[in-house]
Amino acid sequence: MNSDKNTVEIVSEDLAHKPHPITSVLSAQSNIFADENQDITLGFIREYEKNGLSSLANVDLNAITRKIDKQMMLIMFLCYTCQFIDKVALNYANIMGLRKDLGLVGNQFSDLATYFFVGFLIFEPIQGFFIQKISPTRVLAVNVMIWGVLCMCSSATSNFAGMITVRVLLGCSEAAIAPCLVLITASWYTRGQAAFRTGIWYCGLGAGQIIGGLISFIFQQISTLAPFKGWKIMFLVIGFGNLLVGFAAYFYLPVNPVECKFLTQDEKYALLIKLSETKIGVQSKKFVKSQVWEALNDITLYLFFIIACTISFSSNTITTFSSVDILSFGFTSKQAALLNMPSGVVSIASTLLSTFFIMKGFPRGLSIMILCVPAVCGGALLSFLPKSNQAGLLVGIYMINTIVAPLAIIYAWVGNCVAGHTKKICFNVAVMFGFGLANILGPQSYRADDYPDYIPAKVSMLATQAATIVIAALINLVYFLRNKRRSKEPKRAMDEDVAAAYLNKTDFENRSFRYLY
Repeated sequence: MNSDKNTVEIVSEDLAHKPHPITSVLSAQSNIFADENQDITLGFIREYEKNGLSSLANVDLNAITRKIDKQMMLIMFLCYTCQFIDKVALNYANIMGLRKDLGLVGNQFSDLATYFFVGFLIFEPIQGFFIQKISPTRVLAVNVMIWGVLCMCSSATSNFAGMITVRVLLGCSEAAIAPCLVLITASWYTRGQAAFRTGIWYCGLGAGQIIGGLISFIFQQISTLAPFKGWKIMFLVIGFGNLLVGFAAYFYLPVNPVECKFLTQDEKYALLIKLSETKIGVQSKKFVKSQVWEALNDITLYLFFIIACTISFSSNTITTFSSVDILSFGFTSKQAALLNMPSGVVSIASTLLSTFFIMKGFPRGLSIMILCVPAVCGGALLSFLPKSNQAGLLVGIYMINTIVAPLAIIYAWVGNCVAGHTKKICFNVAVMFGFGLANILGPQSYRADDYPDYIPAKVSMLATQAATIVIAALINLVYFLRNKRRSKEPKRAMDEDVAAAYLNKTDFENRSFRYLY
């Protein structure tokens, strides 16, 4: 931690001898400040240096980071928790009588899970456009509030048509959540800090599983003869909670480091200098077409798309149908709600383990592979153990939940290994497209004809988990080879690196950029 503080002191010593360290580099580049492609922070940096530099020797980056954590991390965690509670709420509502009350037949419950992600896929590029043009924090907050209203509307549905309409609209809203959180994290934290913070808000997934199970158990105490069903009250409560979190996100999450009110001008400048080491930038509202083409010509875009598919196929399938699986083992609906809660504990533990791996310098691909091993074993237990072995089947359910953690690594990986704001959004859209496609295919593997064992679905989970290991190794290899080539190129001066970070250059354009793997 002391290294961060020392870095500020070194930078400030350098500033003492250079009145305009960044603008002096940029002044040699024609009309650079008139370039609308540049990062919004360049204007702040220029004005700060133009008006004279304050002493930064006493600015403590650790204190700045603590301020950011206090202001933002809890809300980001709650946003991810809320968006995941609804996923498991449908899972729990199924064992609370939703199927009977809505008159669902055949594969219609699977369709409710599938068409959620049809809306998700359709709206993902549109949400990406809003994020580029407005602000990740504002788009996040508004969508969480919309999500809350739609979640409450679920309780008003009385048939399949009404519920599937709400599910599609919910998917449109959720398309923004993860991309916004990834971009916010990358805009406020250095590479070394971002992985841990991504892990913190991603733990909301496990928290959602635990809270959802508890809520389901509580509302299952309501008599099935009551005029207002327990699962409907559950959706009302969850939706209201989402609304509160959405309002909190709107008023407490700052638009960007330049416009935040809880940091002084000196602290903002010191933070931006430190963030420039990532060579990623903070925010640019200009949509740059060349960055779209560059993203489409980057092989890692397709590798991240595929690995998001293979991870999400298992993770969503197990979160949507785990209660159904537990019921099929011979447990009651109330027992299924409680027995599903340890899945959330496993999700949180595996997510924290993934961040530990990254903080200790483990290769990201290797970390994903390690976390896939118990998931593969769990898939094998579910696929091949006899139905009479309840304990073994439950262990299989819990072990499969380690597959959710690699997606947190993917989020952090994309956030730290892609530069250029438009290109980064393209990568986030690709990852979420993979996520959405897998979530469309996953529920469809649970076919009514395969009831009650659903062996094809369980074997499919096993296969996709194994494929994740191969794709992770390929991404690692690509980044290793790129860094090896760049290490042979001449190094740039520190000031040029700082300037390049806020010129909205991509990782291909900025040859001093180094990939994490």
